[in-house]
Amino acid sequence: MRLASLTEPDTLNPALSTSQVSVDIAMFWAGYLFNYDDENRLVPELAAEVPTLANGGISKDGLTITYRLRKGVQWHDGAPFTADDVVFSWRTIVNPNNNVQTRTGYDRITAIDTPNRWTAVVHLKSAYAPFVNTFFTMASTPYALFPKHLLAQYHDINQIPYNSKPVGTGPFIVAEWHRGQTIRMIANPHYWRGAPKLKEVQYRAIPDENTLTTGMRTHEIDFWYNAGATNYPVASKIPGTHALLTPFTQYSLIGFNAQRPIMSDVAVRRALAYATDRKRLIDTVTFGVQLLGDGDQPAFSWAHDPGLQSIPYDPAKARATLDAAGWRAGPDGIRSKDGVRMHVQIATTTGGAVGNRLAVLLQSAWRDIGVEAEVKPYASAIMFANYQAGGILQSGKFDVQFSSWLAGIDPDDYTLFACDQIPPNGQNQYRFCSHELDAQEKIALTSYDQAVRKRAYARIQQILVDQVPLVTMWFARRFDVVSDDLKGYKPAHAVTTFWNTWEYEI
Repeated sequence: MRLASLTEPDTLNPALSTSQVSVDIAMFWAGYLFNYDDENRLVPELAAEVPTLANGGISKDGLTITYRLRKGVQWHDGAPFTADDVVFSWRTIVNPNNNVQTRTGYDRITAIDTPNRWTAVVHLKSAYAPFVNTFFTMASTPYALFPKHLLAQYHDINQIPYNSKPVGTGPFIVAEWHRGQTIRMIANPHYWRGAPKLKEVQYRAIPDENTLTTGMRTHEIDFWYNAGATNYPVASKIPGTHALLTPFTQYSLIGFNAQRPIMSDVAVRRALAYATDRKRLIDTVTFGVQLLGDGDQPAFSWAHDPGLQSIPYDPAKARATLDAAGWRAGPDGIRSKDGVRMHVQIATTTGGAVGNRLAVLLQSAWRDIGVEAEVKPYASAIMFANYQAGGILQSGKFDVQFSSWLAGIDPDDYTLFACDQIPPNGQNQYRFCSHELDAQEKIALTSYDQAVRKRAYARIQQILVDQVPLVTMWFARRFDVVSDDLKGYKPAHAVTTFWNTWEYEI
């Protein structure tokens, strides 16, 4: 199978990468405790079952999680996979010398006991409901398990040969990768589920959408995954292929910096939401690929509140809201209050066709209600850099921003909205603080009862709509172009569409 997308990975070790493609490729060679399938279920992989309160895997106080591991699993080099690898993998993530993306969840562990080779007993500092959905599974930053017998010799894993030719427990073995060239993965004959149906997988990064389209037409590529929505009108009609649109735990948003003087006024944020015709923008900017939604939980999630009261498109209501808040239109139609002109900057990413087109349309729509918007594009490296490097979002150098968020399989959104998560402490780039929301987040994080968590997340979603730190523009559908010859691909809805790679055949 010849697989392609726009992006070349910076490393094959997903623990060290912010690149989505590193995670996607890891689903062929790596091993996790659980996968996440196309029906939104955890699928035991290196763990034999999912720990729950009902089966005793989670203790009544929520402080002990017991993992019963699958017996008979081998690393690609033939060494056995055991509980010692789980302990070593945890220590690798919390090792301050390793440049991993986050230690959230892993830093709540006090110890891991191994009463035998196939049992790992995790002890937590405090109850943490997202733990099972975070620990070496499909979190928003999913970490694969590491082979202790190969990596224990290193002081850190930042620059080691493993990152270019990793050894895992998955259905395929990385045979070769030279940067800028094809990644070749061959079938693992000793895979615990049995040999995969494909003999070989080749991944190519082709950083040009026209070339990718041609490759699908000429059958030089079998599978173009995660294509951009702007390609849909053409790429979905290539003979001998079919298009797949998969609802995904990713949403695009307009975020407001609540610490900026104009944006600190909730009436302004609400008016901008009233003035934004999201349905029309989905149709014109994404060719109808993306899905309308509110809040931060997709419709297929158990945490989504179907009764959520959204802000409708209503320009007249937008004008009335600004009038009531004291923002008066001047001779040129632009509003002002207390001598402050209603001028805002919209931060977008340079080269992002969707974001830049959206920003221009918002500019026009918002001017109609008396808001002067200036579009300011930034290179992605600057836009998304961390706080210490002066990243635009992390350091709050914006009034309004357009970006997206890719969530894990757990609805946990604490780092995005809690008062103590304003950068550099977290991902609350909106600088938004609601003590009621914080109280609901605490309930959602500490209860293992899904019904209790669902009620908390329902209230959180309504607070986000009412207080408008962001406007959810749309929820993503992953767009794949697939050869009619490829069978067995059943895309998942979170983190990565790949989960059953051993079943693919062509």
